[in-house]
Amino acid sequence: MEETPALRVVVISPVRIYVQGLARLLDAEPGIHLAGTAGGVDTAVPLPARSDADVILLDMTGDMAGERGLAALHRLTGLTAVPCVVLGIPDRPAEVVACAEAGIAGYVTNEHGFADLVGTLRSAVRGEFTCRADIAAGLVDRLAVLARDRRPAAFVNLTSRELEIVALIESGYSNKEIARLLHIQLTTAKNHVHNILEKLGVRGRGEVMAAVRSRQWGTDTARPPSPVLAESG
Repeated sequence: MEETPALRVVVISPVRIYVQGLARLLDAEPGIHLAGTAGGVDTAVPLPARSDADVILLDMTGDMAGERGLAALHRLTGLTAVPCVVLGIPDRPAEVVACAEAGIAGYVTNEHGFADLVGTLRSAVRGEFTCRADIAAGLVDRLAVLARDRRPAAFVNLTSRELEIVALIESGYSNKEIARLLHIQLTTAKNHVHNILEKLGVRGRGEVMAAVRSRQWGTDTARPPSPVLAESG
């Protein structure tokens, strides 16, 4: 039986003793390989290229909390396509949505344990974003606002719900995933997609995405952090 490759993690934290502790824990975890550590974004960015890292863990506690950490996160996600998980943010919709807009692939709060951290790192690599239902609602609400703010003439006939679904289609969500995220029946999601196709005069999801991108609608908006959003507790 072929052995599953170890998950390669880069840890970024300005607190040396903290990053050393995390590094020891992660490197001792079965199926995890520490690909490198760094004290800041600028020194961390070359690491994924050299180590083929699968995921980056960014410490956003202490001095990195708030705007400073968010700025570092924006810089990091703008410089590398490696999924980024943030550590130490409050489990509140405003904070999580702000980080989601910056492109996180997952998050762990100060209330979570090491097992939660490992699970989140693995989920991020699989393209899953785990959060509570109220956090998911906050993400969907933000999508709706962005959709309304950037609605081009071709989309004026779409309802607010249909605009949300267009944004999710453009981000790669399937009908099943859209139904789960919006807490609607699969048949309802399919009906919405059918109505969108008819209103836009296109024949499939690919043409919806092309219509969106050709009109540069949503190109500067935040996208959902991953193709699958799972709810916790």
